[in-house]
Amino acid sequence: MTERLAKWWHQLDRWRQRQRARRQELRRQQRQQQRALWGGPVEADRVLAFSDAIFAIAITLLTLNLEVPPGLRGAVFTSALHQVLPAFGAYVLSFVILGQLWLAHHRIFGVIARVDYAVLVRNLVFLGLIAIMPFPVRLLSDYTRRPLAVAIYAVAFIAAMQLQRLIWLDVTRPEHRELLREPVSDEVRTGFGRVLLGLLVVFGAAVPVGMFAPKYATLVWAVIIPLRLVVARLTNWPSWRPTGT
Repeated sequence: MTERLAKWWHQLDRWRQRQRARRQELRRQQRQQQRALWGGPVEADRVLAFSDAIFAIAITLLTLNLEVPPGLRGAVFTSALHQVLPAFGAYVLSFVILGQLWLAHHRIFGVIARVDYAVLVRNLVFLGLIAIMPFPVRLLSDYTRRPLAVAIYAVAFIAAMQLQRLIWLDVTRPEHRELLREPVSDEVRTGFGRVLLGLLVVFGAAVPVGMFAPKYATLVWAVIIPLRLVVARLTNWPSWRPTGT
């Protein structure tokens, strides 16, 4: 009985392996058909141009909350200026962060010659996060003292930073060298990945402060992010720039 059961189990295992092999072969054939139909990887220039447009629109929309009503005088004018300060602070902070994401995006695509479907999808999701940034920025400026507003702002930027880092680490893997202008060494791949991770960690480190003392969140970010950029410039940032950027 035991031998019969073992034999049956062995046959079942072999059948599962054959089914798994058939599914893998079917997926491989489907990928080949899709490549033949859609032409496989495409040039990265069009993707980069589209990405630049999204960044430009998002950064421009950040200024819509910066408004002082016309015709004000004296103390009323001064009070209106004071009220716009949170919006201005959120704009400056967000402009610096979006600027860093844009610079990193250009450095990443500086080594990419072609993009496949996976890169297109990841980049599109990343751009979706960039396009929605004016909403959490306005939320932060209007509800500076609300922990939930700080949390939404932080989650949006942290998600964008992490996704950008994953794009870099994925596209520079050795098996994706056909997508690159030239091979990226492990040192550069790891080093620039740490640069991207550094901004994420520094930004995320201030989130607990923002949750318990939300009115100081913008101030904390406004101090530590420029400080981190200065330190990076003085230490290892230049050495991790991908070739051609």
